[in-house]
Amino acid sequence: MLGFDTIGTGARRALVLNDWLCDTSTWDPARPYLDREKISWAFADLRGYGRSRGRAGEHTVEEVAADALAVADALGWSTFTIVGHSMSTIVALHLAQQFSKRIDRAVLLCPPPPASFGYDDETLERLVAVAKGDDALRARALAVMLAGPMPDGWRRFKIDRWRATSDPDAVAGYLPLFGRRGLPDRATTIACPVLAITGEQDAPPMRSAATKENLERLCPALEVIAFAECGHYPMQEMPPRLVGAVEAFVAK
Repeated sequence: MLGFDTIGTGARRALVLNDWLCDTSTWDPARPYLDREKISWAFADLRGYGRSRGRAGEHTVEEVAADALAVADALGWSTFTIVGHSMSTIVALHLAQQFSKRIDRAVLLCPPPPASFGYDDETLERLVAVAKGDDALRARALAVMLAGPMPDGWRRFKIDRWRATSDPDAVAGYLPLFGRRGLPDRATTIACPVLAITGEQDAPPMRSAATKENLERLCPALEVIAFAECGHYPMQEMPPRLVGAVEAFVAK
């Protein structure tokens, strides 16, 4: 089973998954603001990340979805809100679509296109090399990926956390999930309410305009909230505001 921890004892339940660069410790700056009386939170690290480091896998959407449901089953959660960040928003969409009786709401933080980024072979191979490379190679990649009005110390911090919280083989293994394969079923609509939160300093494919275009047909009950002065990590860049938006949505 995935490594996870829980916070809160509320009747509402939210299962949080991590992104490509780090485990769910990205949520550490936001945890002090979480409502622990109304909502039960579970933070689960994907295979190869955080508390699930050293656990091998196929790194597919279907595998991560099964792992997430196993965590929910262990907690006794028959229904819950799924919270995905970046890479794991593909998994959140898949769960909401294919396991609609289990998912009452979905929160997508900085979601890539459900059809994937469509990386060609050369790009995919280059990113695999970054995933398995040294800090200097990762730093050059992050200078592009995390471009925007943030200090160099932010990128140094992200590199350190990337190295400390993930297995390089897993980082490389998940690349096709969001880089080429994307959501397996892009035709079946998602019935539950879906909240997408975007950072307008993020890469253009993950800003609000692109997110609306990518998701509005797939998610008829879609709400998009754009954080104007935020990049790809709202839980670290604007933690109180993110918590307020997510909790208001979960509590509806």
